[in-house]
Amino acid sequence: MPSSSIAADGSPLGDLLRQLRSWSLVALPILFFLIFFAGPLLYLFVVSLLEPSQTELYGTNVTLQNYAKVLGDEFYLRIIQRTLLVGALVTGIALLIAYPVAMAIARMTPRWRIIAMIALMFPLMLSNVVRAYGWIAVLGRQGVVNTVLTQAEIIDAPLALLYSIEAVVLGLMTILLPYMIISIANSLTGLDRSYAEAAQSLGAGPLRTFIHVTWPLSSPGVAAGMQLVFFLTLSAYVTIALLGGPRFSLLVSMVYRSAMAFQWTFSAALAFVLLGVALGVGALIMLVLRPGRVQGRG
Repeated sequence: MPSSSIAADGSPLGDLLRQLRSWSLVALPILFFLIFFAGPLLYLFVVSLLEPSQTELYGTNVTLQNYAKVLGDEFYLRIIQRTLLVGALVTGIALLIAYPVAMAIARMTPRWRIIAMIALMFPLMLSNVVRAYGWIAVLGRQGVVNTVLTQAEIIDAPLALLYSIEAVVLGLMTILLPYMIISIANSLTGLDRSYAEAAQSLGAGPLRTFIHVTWPLSSPGVAAGMQLVFFLTLSAYVTIALLGGPRFSLLVSMVYRSAMAFQWTFSAALAFVLLGVALGVGALIMLVLRPGRVQGRG
C-alpha cells in the first residue's frame, strides 16, 4: 500500500506521520526560543546565584546574598515601591484616557477607523530618545512652560518640573498611550452590538450596560493593554534616566548602573527581581480582569 494512503487513513502509522509533520513545523521556532531566550535567561539566573569576584566575572560559590541585598535593603525596597508606583500611575492614567478614545474609534466607520489607527501609529515611529529630549525642552528650567509663565509674570523663578516622578509619568504616559488605545480599540471593534442593545431593551441604562456588558466583553483588550503598558514602563530606561535623573531612579536604572559598575551577579539579581515584579503584576491584572470569561474559560 502506498505511503500516502497509509497517512490518509486512521491507522497508527498515519497518525504518527501527521504528528511528525506537525512537530516539524514548530520544531525550528521552539529551538530558536530555547537557544536565544530560555538559554540566556537560565544562564543569567545562575549568575544571579553566584558570589561576586574581584578577579573574574563572578565566583563559583552559590549564594542568595545578592537577592538578600536587594530585598533586605531599605534603599532598594524604596526603589521597588517607586517602580510599582510609577507603573501603576502610567497604566492607570493611560487606561482612563485610552478607553473613551478607543470607544470613539470603535464606533467610527471602517475607513475612518483605519485612518485613526494610522494616526496612532505615527508617534511610535519616533524614537523615545527624541521624545524624551522634547519633554526636556518643554519642562526644563529654560523650557517652554517656564518661559511662558515667567514672561507672563505668573511666576518669579523657573519651576523645577524636571527630575521628578511627575515628569517621568507624563513622559512615559504620552509615549505608551497609543499601545493602550490600539489594544482596547481592537477589542471593542470586535464586540457584537446586539449584546448592548439587548441589555438596553431589558431596561439597563447606559452605565449598567457599560458595567455589565461592554466592560467585561472588552476585558481581553484592557488586560493586554495594561500589561503591555506596564511592562514597557518597567523597561523604559532612557525616558526614566532623562526625565527622572539620578534622584528618581527605578529598578531598570539600578540594573543598568550595576552592570556598568561590573557588578554582574548583583545586576543579574536585580534583573530577576524586576522580572518578578513584571510577572507578579501581570498575573494580578489577569486575576482581576479575568479576560478568559469572554471565551468561557474564566
